[in-house]
Amino acid sequence: MHLLYVDESGKSGPRDYTQPWYVLGGLILPEEKWKAAERDLNEAIDAVVPPPRSDDWELHMTLIAHRKKHFSSMPEADRFSLVDAVFDVMEWHDLKLIFVAIDKEKHQKKYARPDPVERFAYMLMLERFNYCAGRQNAIGLVVADEQKEVELSTRKAHSRYRRDGTGMSRIDHVIETPFFTPSHWSRPLQMIDVATYYVARHLRGATTASYWERIERRLDGYPDYEGKGLKTFP
Repeated sequence: MHLLYVDESGKSGPRDYTQPWYVLGGLILPEEKWKAAERDLNEAIDAVVPPPRSDDWELHMTLIAHRKKHFSSMPEADRFSLVDAVFDVMEWHDLKLIFVAIDKEKHQKKYARPDPVERFAYMLMLERFNYCAGRQNAIGLVVADEQKEVELSTRKAHSRYRRDGTGMSRIDHVIETPFFTPSHWSRPLQMIDVATYYVARHLRGATTASYWERIERRLDGYPDYEGKGLKTFP
């Protein structure tokens, strides 16, 4: 089984062009690598932030970057040691990434009645995850960050795509319904949160130090990842 952990960036409204891209990121974690990847990330976190930690402590890139909440007094070197640890674990375990990025303004102008960017991006993500799982002759399961306002619509769309396909692909390797969980209980969700933050920055042309290069090598299909590990639309 392959688990796909998904998280988003740029969810500020379909017409908020100050955040021009809606980005949905996916971390593919084969079941045989799950335990070791979580262990290695926990060990790296413990080295920087020794336990005990509060139950709601998590790697959340917006909080890390802006020195908020648990990171408000943490030295910069420690904060970015945690970021480095995320990409180290991805590399140690050869984990793959998929990103779908929707240009909000172009999406609004392309259709008279455009689908919500969240649902459209999820469809494109599901197609790519299904393709990836199929190549490995595996079944896939989606795990998403808890979001009460979109969970029902996402479940309905997921069920429809599994039953009828997306119009471009049959979804025959992804089972069940998406599983939603609070991100502070899931290290893999925190990992994809960090990576998605930097993909959104890259698409906006912001400086991302070495992180885009590290992400790019993890994209499914690398080096020929366009349309597979990274899908931009329109």
